[in-house]
Parts: sequence; structure tokens; C-alpha cells
Amino acid sequence: PVHAKTYRYPEVHKQVVQKQINQMLQNNIIRPSDSPWSSPIWIVPKKLDASGNKKWGLVVDYRKVNEKTVSDRYPIPNITDILDKLGRSQYFTTLDLASGFHQLEMSPESIPKTAFNTNNGHYEYLRMPFGLKNAPATFQRVMDNVLKDLQNKICLVYMDDIVILNTSLQEHIQNLKLVFEALRKGNLKVQLDKSEFLKKETTFLGHVITPSVMGSCTKGI
Repeated sequence: PVHAKTYRYPEVHKQVVQKQINQMLQNNIIRPSDSPWSSPIWIVPKKLDASGNKKWGLVVDYRKVNEKTVSDRYPIPNITDILDKLGRSQYFTTLDLASGFHQLEMSPESIPKTAFNTNNGHYEYLRMPFGLKNAPATFQRVMDNVLKDLQNKICLVYMDDIVILNTSLQEHIQNLKLVFEALRKGNLKVQLDKSEFLKKETTFLGHVITPSVMGSCTKGI
């Protein structure tokens, strides 16, 4: 089993860590652990909140676990290919899945390997955490399976980000219903406050997208 020394972090961050630990325990994302595996945590800055205040996130450093992990070779879509397919749309809806990877349950045999230490506890993930080597490939496979009949026809998917395609308003609304129904059947939840609906211009995968007969008009932001 992998064991790494716990990192030190400032006193001010200890409250951040404990708050996030409590939230994840309450939401059944993690549980207390007695696993012989242990990875350290980082405290990393996140986007400012609506009031412009700094936000911090807890991230597990799984580098040593990843070194012992056999790679999942399932393909991740090429971002440029996705952007090239967006030009024919006149409206854009972008959907962001709530909590991303945490929507997927960990397999029982893998749970102990996700264990991590904080300054006052040892925990393990019941749902897939960020930072695991194969998490992106695993999530992409799930999304491709859930949206397999719609993928590349009425929507494009990059892990937990979905963009819906159309050539008319009526078609767009119908496509949106089909995508929501597929996500419902797959038991996947959308975070509405991070999603945008029926936009003439939107941001997707770090690019500004607008309608164009020649293809997507993009610029990095």
C-alpha cells in the first residue's frame, strides 16, 4: 500500500479543511477510514465567490497512487474537434454536471486506495474523487454510454461538460428534452447555476463560441 507523509498547511486553512470534510461526510462522499493506504492533501485556490472573496478547495495528492495504477486507455475527446463541430449551431446550451466525478460510486475494492489524511483524521472516498489517474477516462466512458444515441448528433460531451447543438429554436428545445431524459435515466444531475440555456454566445471548454457558417468562432479566455 502507498503511504505518504501528511503535508502541513496554515492554521487558517484548517477550518476550510474541516468544513469541507464535514460536508463530504454529510453527503456520503467520504467516510472515516482504517485503510493502510494514505495520500496527503493540498489546499488550492478556487474561483472567487459572488462577493469577490477568496475560496479554497481540498485536493488529494494521489501522485504515488497514480504511479502504481494501470492506465485506462479510453479516449478523451479532442477539444479542437469539438469546437470545430459547433459552428452550425444558432443557439447554445451548455450543461455542467453537479459535483462532476462525485456522481460516480467507487468500486468496493478501490475505496481503501483513495484514503487520505488531514491534520485530524483519516478518510476514504465512496465516490470518485478528482486526482485519480483514471478518473477522466472513467467519467468519459460513463458519459459516452449515457448519451450514446445522442452524442455527435445533437450534443457534444467533454467529461462533465455538455453542449447541445441545433439549427433552430424548436429543434434546440426538443434536443434539450432528449438530453435531459438521457441524463435522468443515467441518474446524472445537472448543476443549473453553472449551466447556460439558449445563448447566442457562450463559453465552452475555455473558449467563447458564436454561430458561424465557417465553423466555430473561438478565442481562449
